[in-house]
Amino acid sequence: MRVAELVRGVRESSPGSSEFADLTRALAERAFSQDHRVAKDATNAIFGEIVEPWADSFEPDLAQRYVAFMSETVYAPGSPIVSNLTELGLRTPGELRRRYQRVRRFPFGPSFDPDAVRRVVVLSRVTLGADIAVTGTVIDAVGSLCPRASVSFIGPGKNADLLARCRSVESKIISYGREYTLASRLATWPVVRQLVNECIAGLSDQEWVVLDPDSRLTQLGLLPVAPDEAYYHFESRSLPVDNPAPLSELALQWSLGRPALSGPHLSDPQSLGRVAVNGKSPAVAHELGPASLGPVAAVSFGVGGRESKRLGGQFEDDLLELLRHTGFRIILDYGAGDDEERLTNDRVRAFAGSVGTLRELADWRKGPAVLNTWKGSLPGFGRWVGGADVFIGYDSAAAHLAAALAVPVIEIFAGAPSELMRKRWTPSGNSQTWVIPADGPSDVPAVLGLIARHLDDARQMRIFRGH
Repeated sequence: MRVAELVRGVRESSPGSSEFADLTRALAERAFSQDHRVAKDATNAIFGEIVEPWADSFEPDLAQRYVAFMSETVYAPGSPIVSNLTELGLRTPGELRRRYQRVRRFPFGPSFDPDAVRRVVVLSRVTLGADIAVTGTVIDAVGSLCPRASVSFIGPGKNADLLARCRSVESKIISYGREYTLASRLATWPVVRQLVNECIAGLSDQEWVVLDPDSRLTQLGLLPVAPDEAYYHFESRSLPVDNPAPLSELALQWSLGRPALSGPHLSDPQSLGRVAVNGKSPAVAHELGPASLGPVAAVSFGVGGRESKRLGGQFEDDLLELLRHTGFRIILDYGAGDDEERLTNDRVRAFAGSVGTLRELADWRKGPAVLNTWKGSLPGFGRWVGGADVFIGYDSAAAHLAAALAVPVIEIFAGAPSELMRKRWTPSGNSQTWVIPADGPSDVPAVLGLIARHLDDARQMRIFRGH
């Protein structure tokens, strides 16, 4: 059978049936092929057409279908981790599923002694936006609950730069990319186990815990990195659908072991801002010029490689012109990768006003242009965002960073498979967030109209703050 037929069969068959198991293993075997092209095509189908749609739906039934699917996948012929699982006593998909159900729980139960804990290991969710919104929230909660414990963060280097250094958190760096095959993604799991052991070396069983905020490093909590009694998994995909709270708020509730809280954050806006940009104060608002020069909009058109989130170049050109006509000075982020750089260059060439390049604050002081571009790291862009009056962009890491910096956010949320997904990934912070749903280019006129209205709101908020 071809990959497309196997994917269709998996999606249409019932978990627990022999048909579901056979089709899943046949698809996984393709992904474990020694032929890289075959393996890559099957991997893209597994994650792009099964795993991500099921996870992004935030429907409990699909979350359980994911568990059934992936537990069969990791035991398929060619899997690089079967022997590792067997050594841990997990010899069958059923045993792996039962273990998964045991660790879906609040951490820090009634018999837990926070003063006894010396080390808390927190796993990365891998994507920057998810680590800002969810993992950073978990790390901050740990600091309030276990003040005597140190925290170790395991994840990609750029995520560690954004989250860990400013919090005095130890980092263990590991690579995990969307371009990896299924075999190479699974092969990172034994490495994560080794890194956890390094973090807890010399500690007794009561002195450490592992918190998993639904990490891709464990394939969303399925693969164990610690004994069950020391491991807690925030299963973020099957929370009650009648609770539309953002994931950042739900992660805080989970971390504190309480189902209801008054707000999503533990800290004041300035503290959150310092955390979000690697220890560099984002408070540059007064250095971006006097109020007479007009408000500042930080803009990012980055989508993390997911083109379905974009509304197209014409919309982006029109948005920049709307900002120019309404008196905003613009700081436009180049994003990451060659594709985003090319698209940003297209926007710059089409812009009707003056254009400048920002490398440091002195570039702005020389006399800011109407459109100013920033090409650099996300933490570096965060310094400019922290001084802006509003952030505008698609659903992205930059939007979550702006919310954490207590900057008003106008987010254009295109390509969402459900309304619940939009609500779960709404940026959450100590300022106003406006999320504008969009399904494609036909929505552009209405989207621009809503943006214009929210720009007026942001301008009024700026006046109220005394800028």
